[in-house]
Amino acid sequence: MESSAQSAIWLALRRATERLGGAGVESPRLEAELLMMHVLGWRRARLLGHAHDPLDPEVLEEFERLTARRVAGEPLQYITGEWEFYGLPFRITPAVLIPRPETEILVERALSLADTANTPPRFADVGTGSGCIAAVIARELPGARGLATDVSLDALALARENAVRLGVAERIAFVRCDLLGCCAERPLFDLILSNPPYVAACAAADLPGTVRDYEPPLALFGGKSGIETYRRLVPQAALRLAPFGHILLEVGAGQADPVAGIAEGCGLMVKEVIEDLQGIPRCVLLQRT
Repeated sequence: MESSAQSAIWLALRRATERLGGAGVESPRLEAELLMMHVLGWRRARLLGHAHDPLDPEVLEEFERLTARRVAGEPLQYITGEWEFYGLPFRITPAVLIPRPETEILVERALSLADTANTPPRFADVGTGSGCIAAVIARELPGARGLATDVSLDALALARENAVRLGVAERIAFVRCDLLGCCAERPLFDLILSNPPYVAACAAADLPGTVRDYEPPLALFGGKSGIETYRRLVPQAALRLAPFGHILLEVGAGQADPVAGIAEGCGLMVKEVIEDLQGIPRCVLLQRT
């Protein structure tokens, strides 16, 4: 009786919760359940309904191994290899940034702009990473066609895989290039979106270890001040934007005004600055008039 109790799901979850909590994980019980769901291949309702079922020794060993990785600081998303963005599942690897709710603000605003347009947009997702922005835009706008660029071949391969899983790959071209350097300097896009690297190099020490030590530096750091990428991207985007087209840029705290200044210097109008749930200006909407 004792041996079966020691391998029961509920007891394994309790022990994992204690370990994760001791390591400073903010939601230890939830993360323990997510790890267990991943190992078992179950949904949460089934997990809760079978909490007193015994665990096979091999399953328990795998669960404890993954828990140890999380205790050591590795992000849950890289351990499970999957995360949700805009209500859709995306495969995630250490080659790309983990999709965050703040980026959904950019997507929601882009979709609202498309609702007022007469035709589906031609769009570009610059620095696509996991492809979450491009894939959601293509999925929500069935007539839209776009370009997704990245300097990382691993990121592009993952972005394409996610687009295939969501059934939109045939409407997105995945191209390895730096920003929009692969495109002719003429009006090609109605909508240009980007969540570029924007963390200042000097701020690396202030990042949580789960971010600094695990997420790809190439996708995190935007130069000495954090806005160097915008200095290159905005002029490129302005040259390739159709008349009355829009550019949507995610920015870091305190970067909205400098980015707006760069845009105005390129002849673009700052149409809106959108705040996130913490009141931080998070998305800059630009328009070519």
